[in-house]
Amino acid sequence: MATQQQQQHRGEEVEKALVIWNISNCPIPDGHDPFMVVDRIQTALGLVRPYGEISMTAVGNNLTQIPGGEDFMRKLSSLGISLKHTYNYHMDLHRWACRNPPPATMMLIDDYEQLGSLAPALYDFKDGGYRILIAYPQRQRLHLAKPFPRPFTNQGYWDDLFSYQLDAATTTTTTRILVNKCNDHRWSCSVCFLAAPSFDDFTTHLKSVKHEFSEWSRHASKYALDRTTRSNLPFGRSQELDLLLSQEMLRCQEEIRWHKCRQPGRGFRPKYRSNSQSKEHI
Repeated sequence: MATQQQQQHRGEEVEKALVIWNISNCPIPDGHDPFMVVDRIQTALGLVRPYGEISMTAVGNNLTQIPGGEDFMRKLSSLGISLKHTYNYHMDLHRWACRNPPPATMMLIDDYEQLGSLAPALYDFKDGGYRILIAYPQRQRLHLAKPFPRPFTNQGYWDDLFSYQLDAATTTTTTRILVNKCNDHRWSCSVCFLAAPSFDDFTTHLKSVKHEFSEWSRHASKYALDRTTRSNLPFGRSQELDLLLSQEMLRCQEEIRWHKCRQPGRGFRPKYRSNSQSKEHI
């Protein structure tokens, strides 16, 4: 198989690849090192074709609680992998595609249900000339009978990445430093619309009260909770969170009162007088 340098020497275009890995749904298995896992992902890409630039982002909605915790995240970050707290990465795919026209490859590692919800967009990318690779946990496919509307040529099980043997000399020494071109920020939180300047700032934010409040606010919006009812708010976790929740409850109550005053027939409205009527009272 031709290397990247050999392809460039012959004047061939070296394709770019994007990897989005939902580390919450497909965590690093017990007993495996993050460096080795990333090497396996790169090897899976290389089995399809050699790539030049590879952009990888590890996403999830509970990054501080994944197996291995901050230590694993720090190791991933040291390889140039972006870390993003999010529930949806649909726009990340489109943003990368706008910057990297086909031929190019997108590899998604996630649970079967999430990939199924993204299938219409992935088919559009595939029809537009992108090569699509997907991987998901085997146990989910066995229990979910609904197949994809159209099969993907390159799809497999997340578990299979760890079932074959690699040369021991390649598992730690050939892991490439990845580029950060999936999104504009190395460490970001889409729930709080925040881009952290460093890894430590990012993990500190994920453990902050501000982030906890934003997570609850997202939950309240998703399930249309009444924010003016005290029992719907998670009081009692901490004084800092209680303060933010109280402010939110009062804000919503005041907003409702204001809207009621603005309704026709309610509240004080000054009586209109014509100019002639005003002059009569002078």
